[in-house]
Amino acid sequence: MSIPDNIEMLTPWQIIEDSAENRPQRLSDRLKSEAPPKHVLYGLKARAVATRIDTDDVLFEIESGQMPLAVVHMTWRKETDPHWPGTKLFQSWDQWVRDEMLPAHKEYGPS
Repeated sequence: MSIPDNIEMLTPWQIIEDSAENRPQRLSDRLKSEAPPKHVLYGLKARAVATRIDTDDVLFEIESGQMPLAVVHMTWRKETDPHWPGTKLFQSWDQWVRDEMLPAHKEYGPS
C-alpha cells in the first residue's frame, strides 16, 4: 500500500520523500525501538509515509494490520508504558483524510 494518487497532502502534513538519508526507514526503525511490549503497534511492520511539519507526528502504513494506518506521536525515547508513543489508528485513507488531515489543515491555517 502507498499513498493513493487521489490524495493531495495538505499542510501541515508532508510526504516523506525517499532520499539518500533513507528517512522512511529510519523513522520506521525508530518506532520499533520506541514501542514497548503491549503497545498497539508492537511487533508489527510499519512504514513511515508522511510527517507533520509542526509536531512529532508520523503517519505509518501498517502491514497486515486490521487498521492499516497509524499516526504516531514520536517521543524519541524508549518507552515502557504501552500507552506511549501516542497512536491513533485509521481503517482507511478516507478516514485518515477526514479525521486527521483535513482538521489539521484547517487548524494550521493558510499555507
